[in-house]
Amino acid sequence: MTDTPSNQGASGGGLFQAKLFRDFSGTMLWQVLGKLFQVVGMVFATRCLGPDNVGVSRTVITLAMTLQLCLAFGLDAVAVRHVAKGLAKAGEIAPAIFTFRFALGLLAAVLWAVVVSLSGLESGEKWTWLAGALFLLVCCMDYSWLFQATEQMPRASRFQLLSSVMASVWFILFFEKGQAVGSDLYVLLVANAVVVSAVWWRMSRELGFRCLSPSRLASAGKLFREAWLIWLFNLGYYLLANMAQVMTYFIIGKQSGGLFGSAQYLVLAFQMFLHYFGILIAPRLMVWHKADLAMFRRRVLWIAGGASAIGLVAFGVLRLVVDWLYSLLFGEAFASAAGLLPWLVLGKFFAVGTAMFTWGLWAEHRDKLPVLCCLPCCLISGALYFVLLPKYGNVASAWLTLGAETALLIASAAAFLFAVRRSGTQAD
Repeated sequence: MTDTPSNQGASGGGLFQAKLFRDFSGTMLWQVLGKLFQVVGMVFATRCLGPDNVGVSRTVITLAMTLQLCLAFGLDAVAVRHVAKGLAKAGEIAPAIFTFRFALGLLAAVLWAVVVSLSGLESGEKWTWLAGALFLLVCCMDYSWLFQATEQMPRASRFQLLSSVMASVWFILFFEKGQAVGSDLYVLLVANAVVVSAVWWRMSRELGFRCLSPSRLASAGKLFREAWLIWLFNLGYYLLANMAQVMTYFIIGKQSGGLFGSAQYLVLAFQMFLHYFGILIAPRLMVWHKADLAMFRRRVLWIAGGASAIGLVAFGVLRLVVDWLYSLLFGEAFASAAGLLPWLVLGKFFAVGTAMFTWGLWAEHRDKLPVLCCLPCCLISGALYFVLLPKYGNVASAWLTLGAETALLIASAAAFLFAVRRSGTQAD
């Protein structure tokens, strides 16, 4: 196995090259299997926990993943860019990123645990929030960028399938109605910790690097100096797309948070299919950009437009079947959240278009433009939660999420077209 992406110097060929199709189909096979099994397990766990308990654990998970993104500092995207362009090998960058994130993740987990210990939460909720500190540390050890950089996403999918199967089997075999608060988080924590540890051990042996290497921290600093704008965008986008769960929990209560969390979970499970398409495309965008600028720009527009069109079709179909589907999956206790699902799904299709435009801007080294597009959308939607949530409830969370995704898609498209025209003018 090599550190550099295969076919790196290829001219790009047709839009759907053999490798891209092979990687996408291979990844999707494992994602379909994993997500189907995971959905069955999590739906069963959700029914056993009930809206109140689901609201607590989903909020802890969302907050931990948000903080993880704060601590990621955008190093993933820069590492992928360097490896895809042949500027570095994955095995040279990995120790710096692992050591940097482990140190920050451990510090953040300790601070989280101290704050929770001093809080006045009830015993069950307090233990759930304390488990969230460990979940944050595990999230900080994300390995997906390593497989993305080396164009091995089908392997990453198989590892993620393993954690999904472990958790879902436990849910189905051992969960029962009236399950204690935080039970789902404890299972997810153990399953993910086992898989993350195994993956880093395996990859360190294959690529010949030592995970913990304080001497490499200077390299992480160099990456961050290039990545800080990408980090700002990633953080802003994650807040834009996921703050609804946390806002709902803290503004209108844990029961509403649980109802919204049931819809959000289905959307996130579905989003992984779209997300992995974007992950597979990202290194290809760099290759296309290097090979043929006109082809690169044309493909970005086609993929973004196609994803948005498919999203509108999916929205229409879901509107017809969502009431029946939701009751079948979650039961009557969660039926009032059914109407949220189509709006949230449409937003995720729009997010694919945004991702294409954003990676396109990064390929052209226009790192400031995605930030300028994202942060205003994030700040405005964040302020509107305090105004609209108390008045309209959960439906406002879905509307604001979709509205922010739509605004960001339009702004990103405009920025990409601006950058393309500017580059064309300078070339002339």
